[in-house]
Amino acid sequence: MSVFTENPVLYKEITTRFQLRRQSKANRIVIYCIVGLVIPLFYWFSLRAILYSQTGARDAFGMFLTVFETSLVVLLTPAMLASTITIEREKQTWNALLLSKLTHTEIVGGKFIGGLLPTLATLLVFFPLNIAAACVGTVTLAQFVLAHVLLLATTFFYGALGMFCSWACRRTQVATATAAGTVAFLVLGSPLALSLWQSVAGYNSYGRDATLSFMPLWSNPYYAMTELTMNQSNDIHPEVAVLLTLGSLVGAVLLLVAITRKLAHGPKEMSA
Repeated sequence: MSVFTENPVLYKEITTRFQLRRQSKANRIVIYCIVGLVIPLFYWFSLRAILYSQTGARDAFGMFLTVFETSLVVLLTPAMLASTITIEREKQTWNALLLSKLTHTEIVGGKFIGGLLPTLATLLVFFPLNIAAACVGTVTLAQFVLAHVLLLATTFFYGALGMFCSWACRRTQVATATAAGTVAFLVLGSPLALSLWQSVAGYNSYGRDATLSFMPLWSNPYYAMTELTMNQSNDIHPEVAVLLTLGSLVGAVLLLVAITRKLAHGPKEMSA
């Protein structure tokens, strides 16, 4: 048995999140409206903007990745995974899961991958539009690949962050609030720190070069994606996106390893 094959935890996460019959009637109506009406309209207006001009296509490429997809990852992923462990505790099935024949890696990996699938499935909706915008807007292959690798790395990190909050908290509401607060700090903290730094340093510190020298801002996924996809000049700094990608992947691995090592304590974890 492995994390990906014959893993009942992963199978349960997939069936719970994707089976429509498990959803309420109101949720099913919303899903049908999104699939049947919202997505076709979004494609219609987006393709008109992409095919209108080369500049419009490049702007659309940056808009899709920076505004829509990054926001989707930052806001949705932690909320989806903040309930992965707490809901098991609330149903009093967590101890039984720990005492099963499943390894801790299979438990953590199954819940993590299953929790990421709704976000990844939603991102697939944008992918054909990203390809069309990149082709018409003459986006380089390196920019296209790096932007999507950065998006996936951000998804993994914020998903691991939500799951870590789910492990650290006892209740789903507390875990969700903790994840949301942490996300707000990570996303809004660096721009606020930049504004404070610029105010202290004086007017001469304003400008793009001064912003690039403010290293804490490099941890902000919006800034890295904007620098990579929406900068119209040839002076693009891909190292911002590369460093954030590597940092996100390392951070996700460390958070998941911390959860897995804690689960290996067995009775101590169950009594926590």
